[in-house]
Amino acid sequence: MKFTRKEFLKTGALIAGGVLIQGNKFFYSEPQKTLGLITIRDNFGIYIERGGTIGWYAAKDAVVVIDSQFPETVNKFITELQKKTTRKIDLFFNTHHHADHTGGNVYIKDFAKKMIAHENCVALQKKSYGNNPGTQQVYADTTFADEWKQKIGKETVVAKYFGPAHTGGDAVIHFEKANIAHAGDLVFNKTYPYIDANGGGSVASWIETLEKVIKYYSKDTLFIFGHGATSDLVTGSLGDVVAMKNLLSALVDFVSKGIKDGKNKIEISLSTDIPGTDGWKERVAGMLRIALEKVYDELIKK
Repeated sequence: MKFTRKEFLKTGALIAGGVLIQGNKFFYSEPQKTLGLITIRDNFGIYIERGGTIGWYAAKDAVVVIDSQFPETVNKFITELQKKTTRKIDLFFNTHHHADHTGGNVYIKDFAKKMIAHENCVALQKKSYGNNPGTQQVYADTTFADEWKQKIGKETVVAKYFGPAHTGGDAVIHFEKANIAHAGDLVFNKTYPYIDANGGGSVASWIETLEKVIKYYSKDTLFIFGHGATSDLVTGSLGDVVAMKNLLSALVDFVSKGIKDGKNKIEISLSTDIPGTDGWKERVAGMLRIALEKVYDELIKK
């Protein structure tokens, strides 16, 4: 089977089904059905519409929000949140720099007392999007290197950096008392992920980072994920984190074998029957191919 160079390169700048991948820019922008504020446990919940899952904690003595999607969607989120509480957002976090997690910062800044992110998140946000005059950027005013911790109300919130993964600045935000952790895009639950190599991401480091996450949190931890194959899969358990690690390992094993067998990048990237990936889906057409290309590029460099 022959393939043209044009066919091979078209995934380098893909705009399909609501995903933009061009150079070092990546974000999901597909609209989803807005379900309002979804409570997952007591005063904790999620908001799903367009982009990464927003996490929220709204109690009488504290309000915490994680990630901001886009201005037009976080606007709707704030409207819903204000029906639940008149309190200003005490702490706001970005899990990483991609636009579907930070684009709404420009709107949410007026409602948040403090904005926090890993230092690499802010640096990558400035590098990737800060020079775009058509996109107004707002960056976290508080950054951390390894861990940031604060007691607020009846909760203790801990933001931790475990290492490069999806990007070079992915953080997990953990509510210790409730044992709920927002893992951002460290987990694409049951849907093929994007490895942002230009943004410091690495499939090898991602696997190592998830191993650290698995050891650190407990079987009882309730996770919020940045993306899932369906809306009901944006929350899950430690088992889903393990499954994500195993998926990445399966992609590495498959590509490694293909390289050893003398297959080229096109042949490997067009494969669809990958051992160890049963139950995983392409939420957007082309994502498996892109993932295989990214793994190939990383392995060839090594």
